[in-house]
Amino acid sequence: MKKKSHKLIYEPDYSFLLIGISSHENDYHISWLINRKLGLGLRKVRNLQIFNKKLGKNQEFSIYSFENDERSLLYNLISNRCDNGFLIEEIKNIDYLLQILGDISEKDQERIINTLKETEKISISFKIDPTTLKSRQRLLFQ
Repeated sequence: MKKKSHKLIYEPDYSFLLIGISSHENDYHISWLINRKLGLGLRKVRNLQIFNKKLGKNQEFSIYSFENDERSLLYNLISNRCDNGFLIEEIKNIDYLLQILGDISEKDQERIINTLKETEKISISFKIDPTTLKSRQRLLFQ
């Protein structure tokens, strides 16, 4: 009898909104500003630890998270910088990433981005397509 083999193909899901934020403020101050402007409740959670093969060291990135149960959305404010490098090397000019998981309308996406642009202490904010990032797998930490 001939043996059958099955191949499992895993396709990661990058269907989340990713917003790049540039600011010289500390992570706790940016999370406070975003909470105030967007009406969220971002709170500090355990740091994201990633082993960097080039450096031979762990890197730690701060994360602030908020889950909106009513709208089934999860917000993660992730630092793109740490003492020894970047989470996403391709966008070194970005200090923070706001990741929103869940079904969010185009209108709400634009409202969030425009609100962030108008926020004091935030230099720039814009939408990023995660599938274009070389190190996008680092954003799959849930």
